[in-house]
Amino acid sequence: MMKWLTALFFSIIVHILIFLTYVLFATESVEKTTRKITNVNFLNDELQVKEEVRERIKSQEKSVKKQDSEDLKATKNKEIENLQEYLKEEEMQKRVSDNADIIEQISYKVIKDIEALWIRPNSAKAGMFADFNLSINRSGIIENVEMKKTSGDRAFDRAALNAIRKYKQIKYVRNLDDQTFQAYFSNFTLRFRPE
Repeated sequence: MMKWLTALFFSIIVHILIFLTYVLFATESVEKTTRKITNVNFLNDELQVKEEVRERIKSQEKSVKKQDSEDLKATKNKEIENLQEYLKEEEMQKRVSDNADIIEQISYKVIKDIEALWIRPNSAKAGMFADFNLSINRSGIIENVEMKKTSGDRAFDRAALNAIRKYKQIKYVRNLDDQTFQAYFSNFTLRFRPE
């Protein structure tokens, strides 16, 4: 029991010491200082504060309006540029479409001309075709013919090759501009599939 009382006594002493150190070191000392305040404007009137706030708001609104007008001008310039780009793109697509029509017409005429020169072999069946790689100079003369894909029937392939060689010149490419000729007809693959 004595041990308990001793422990209780020491606990109380420790707590009292903690409390006293807290009280001694936690007190604030208030010192009076005499200072002179200079260049301070005291605003007694709320109207002055409101005026300053209004002035700030007006200046911010002006800067926002100025920024908006600059943004609007930039947006209009971008729209004009986008419109010009769109018109250029549309014009280019029209040229490509016109070129595609011309190319399709020329291709159709060439195939029909070659079919007219073709002598049908007895072994030819419906749906047969052969692919030929043609190299043509600017005046339309066929300079080189190579078989790219065979039909599987030698007589059919030979007859198609002979028809292309007899054709000799594609007269329709003379009127094409150089860019279209180089892109589509200087070296191209012809699929010979007679109907």
